[in-house]
This record gives sequence, C-alpha cells and structure tokens, in this order.
Amino acid sequence: MMKFFPTASFHSHVLTPLGWAACLCLSLGTARGQQEFELKNGLKIPAESVRAAGNGFTATITRGTAVQTLNFTAKDIVRAKVREPKELVDARTLVANQKPKVALERLDKVEATLLPLRSIPDNWWVRSALVRMDALAESGKSKEALAIATSGSVAALSSEDAELLRNFETILTPPTAAPDEKIEALRKLDKSLTDSWLAARLWLEIGNTLANQGKLEDAVKAWMRVPVFFPAEKDLAVRGTILAARGLQQIKAPKDGLKLLEDYLSDHLTTPYKQAIDAERSKLDPKSATEKAPEAPEAAAALEATAETTATPEVPAEATPGKSEAKPEN
Repeated sequence: MMKFFPTASFHSHVLTPLGWAACLCLSLGTARGQQEFELKNGLKIPAESVRAAGNGFTATITRGTAVQTLNFTAKDIVRAKVREPKELVDARTLVANQKPKVALERLDKVEATLLPLRSIPDNWWVRSALVRMDALAESGKSKEALAIATSGSVAALSSEDAELLRNFETILTPPTAAPDEKIEALRKLDKSLTDSWLAARLWLEIGNTLANQGKLEDAVKAWMRVPVFFPAEKDLAVRGTILAARGLQQIKAPKDGLKLLEDYLSDHLTTPYKQAIDAERSKLDPKSATEKAPEAPEAAAALEATAETTATPEVPAEATPGKSEAKPEN
C-alpha cells in the first residue's frame, strides 16, 4: 500500500492576528513563491501589503487606478500561504551537519515568534518543536527532548499536531525492555505515519537500535531506506547516508562506505551538507582529506554563513523540504 505525504514547503493556515504578524515578518525575506491572504469573498491579497492593526489587519491594494484600504479580521480569512522561516531551515541543516547545539541557538531565535501560530493545524511552530527534539536527542539530551512532547505548549496544538509530537516521543524513547520490542513497535508505528519527515526519522532510529544490538548489516539497510525512499527529506537523507557509510566501515567494507559518500557528492554538487560528508570521508580514507576536490563557491559560502554568523544565511534550494514522497511497503 502506497502512502503519499504533503510537502512541507508551503502551508495554508487560517491565522490569528498575532500569529500572522509574527509569521509575516519572518517569512517575507525568504519567499520564493507568492504569499497571500485569501478572504471569504474570494479576494486574494499579497502578503507584503498586509499589516497587523489592532485585533485585525489592514491592507492597501490597487484596483485599476483606484487605491483601496481594506480592514479585516482572522474570521474573514479562508487561508494564507506562508513560507518556512529561514531559521528553521538552518536548524535542520545544522543538525545534519552534526552541529545540534548551533541548531538549538537558531531555534531559540525563532520559536518565541512562532509560538502564537501553534493553534493553527500543521504550523511552523510544531515543525520547530520536532527539530528541537531531534537536536536535543543528537546532543545526548534525550530527557529534555522527550519533555517537549508533554510540555504545556502542546495543549494549544491541534490533535493532529499533538500526535506528531507524541509519535516522535515514541520514536526517541529508549527501549525499556528488549530492543527487538522497540523495533517491532516502530515498524508498527511506521504503517500509520502520514508525515514523511517523521517516517524518515523513524527509520534512522530503527537503524540506530539495530546497530546497538550489533546487527550492523540490518542497521545499514534501515539507514539506507531514508535516502532511497525519502530523498526529499534532505537533512535526514544525508544522515542516513553517513550512518550507512559508518556501518559499512564497521562490517569491513570501508570502500563501499567511501563510494556511498562520493556518490552522494557527485549527485549533490552544491549540497549544504558537504562539510559533514567530507568529515566522514576523511575518517574512512584519510587521503581524501588532502585529495578532495575544491568546494563549490556557492556551497562553501552557504556553509560558512550557516556555521559562523548570527544572521540568517540564504539556504540553497536543496535544503528546502521537497515534494511529496511515496512511502514504501515494509
């Protein structure tokens, strides 16, 4: 049975006044597509013309030669298209580049502003919460990660978004009994997931659990499911590739692991994850550290800005969540 997942790049929300004002200021600088309000009367208003005003909004639009000012409230809005904040894209990229602490700093800059949006279904705050849980887990702070799923902020979420956090809590929870039981539980959960990022992250965790059991060949297969079946989840696909390369080294197949990494770079010439890939290449083959090809200027600039500046960098298109993915049968 094939399952398809919605893209994470563009969301349509019915926004609260405070929520829209917050999201608008974050999103306008990075939009690559039209952002707009759609009102119940069918009117579509470019987002850049909208300003928060008291308990509602005001917009100045031009109709022919006439300039008109409109005032409306959240109840008048059918939907609004809002781009993902750059800080959130950055954070996901930083976790993949094995810099979870810096990722948490990025999230600190944006989460307070996204908080008013959390009552809107499939909002960017819940996505930020998922990335925060992931970054904390990668930093060795599993208890803090799990606590997010039961925090007070969750009460304001839609039932679907609250379930996302609960499912990620299940994925990150260490096995309390035999590891095989956790793997079985995750495989069962996989059949019910409809979120592609979460499904991809689940298979990373299955691989991690198998590796902790010493079942490295099975772990490599689990990790490789991510780049194969969820390539649009680029931050997780590269992590699956790196973990699989490490696993191949441990089962005495370092050349296969090195080829896996080199093939990744060949397929992604301007990837923002080149730094992480090169680090793994140097571990598998120290010669690669001195013989690697020069880094593409665009990728180098993006990585330098992401890692070293406090300003939000321009993120290559590759770092933006991709199109819907078909979920494989187990």
